Amino acid sequence: MRKKLFVLGLGLCLFAAACSGKKVQEEHNSKQSTEENGQKKKKGEDKDDAEKKDKAQTGTPETNEKEEQDGEDEPGKELSKEPEVTFTDYSRKIEDEDTGALLLSVTENCPVISIPENEAVAEKMNMVFEQQHTTNQVDIEKDAELAKDAYKGLSKEEASAWRGYNYGVSYKVVYASTKILSIESQTYQWQQDSEPNTWTSCYCFDVTTGNLLYLSDIFTDKAKAGKIVEQHILDTITKKPYKDALMEDYESYISDILTEDVFYLNEKGLVVICNPNMVTTDTTGAIEIEVPYKELKDVMKEAYFREP
Repeated sequence: MRKKLFVLGLGLCLFAAACSGKKVQEEHNSKQSTEENGQKKKKGEDKDDAEKKDKAQTGTPETNEKEEQDGEDEPGKELSKEPEVTFTDYSRKIEDEDTGALLLSVTENCPVISIPENEAVAEKMNMVFEQQHTTNQVDIEKDAELAKDAYKGLSKEEASAWRGYNYGVSYKVVYASTKILSIESQTYQWQQDSEPNTWTSCYCFDVTTGNLLYLSDIFTDKAKAGKIVEQHILDTITKKPYKDALMEDYESYISDILTEDVFYLNEKGLVVICNPNMVTTDTTGAIEIEVPYKELKDVMKEAYFREP
């Protein structure tokens, strides 16, 4: 149960960081709109931070949903070409200044989006990842300090076997079209525990506006859509190869899986990430559950629905 709470917390921490990036994006939108017509007003989100748990980063026990925004951007003109995505490598090694011992190995590749026909929209999306990169640096410095303290407490024999801690954020494009760009990220944290802590999260953009999509942006009825998604999750995890890895109280956590940071759209439907230790043990890894568009037709906004 403790590990399940950690994983849920880690995902919500990432969500809080993503929301921070979303807030920057919303402020950017508001500034542009104010200069044009002084009409639009953006609302932010509040996320409470919670304590760090043992050797792992964690977040709040609750997920805040997006507030409805006045003057929210409507989907714009479809692009003639899908966005181009490259990656900036921020990987590095942090060593102890006195001994030269490796404290923390950092792996991070930050997406850089280019849309030649509308670079202003690309800039809005890039701001989300720039903000996330800034947030990551805070976590990296904290992990480096933890590693430094741990190393100082080792005996000579233990120090000879020291391999340092690891922290990684790896992004990849999972879907790109002239309407939608979906990027997945996996955060990896290892502090010489028996198993690393991992969490997969998603960024789903409307590339006609540059807006990061929320569940309320794509669904007309979130509650009904949630029930449809929950049934697909149940249908997946109660069959092989996952049924033997189900946690004892998994049914009570099904409704907690679909949150703002673990879904994306592709050519076939809505994909939901079921992270380890939510309803299954970490041996299964992250489970991607695809809900076809045809199953969501009655609850999905026309702008984002795709005919099978």
